[in-house]
Amino acid sequence: MNGNGYSAYQSTKIDTADQGRLILIAYDVAIKHCKISLDYFEGYHLIEERAKHLMKAQDAIGELMGALKMETGEIAQNLHRLYEYMLHRLVEANVQSQKPYVEEVIGHLESLRTAWNQAIRNVKQLAAGPAPQPTNATAENQTKNFAISG
Repeated sequence: MNGNGYSAYQSTKIDTADQGRLILIAYDVAIKHCKISLDYFEGYHLIEERAKHLMKAQDAIGELMGALKMETGEIAQNLHRLYEYMLHRLVEANVQSQKPYVEEVIGHLESLRTAWNQAIRNVKQLAAGPAPQPTNATAENQTKNFAISG
């Protein structure tokens, strides 16, 4: 597949993604670029590349901040403060050449991504309703087809 076809596919994939999936994508982008930036902390000549990846991570965190519905209450406000903190740490990491700051942000992002992923799964399960329970007839048929060999 040529580059333009792949780009169009990726764009369509994002355009049709639900809100939960978009949040996970933003976390993935932030985590990816934070991890890439870790390779560019050794040497003055690598500052530009490091800054480029940290800016991409900051952009993704900015998208996460923009997705918050602040009117929903305390959780959104706490997440907003945590995102602000992470943005500040990434700026400090770049200016002060502090790799541990980026590692700290990665830890926060990974924890939050895991929590969001679980929350999205829970919401989808609730929306789908309870799983159908097997009827007695189904259970009896499964028992009849079960044989013990020995």
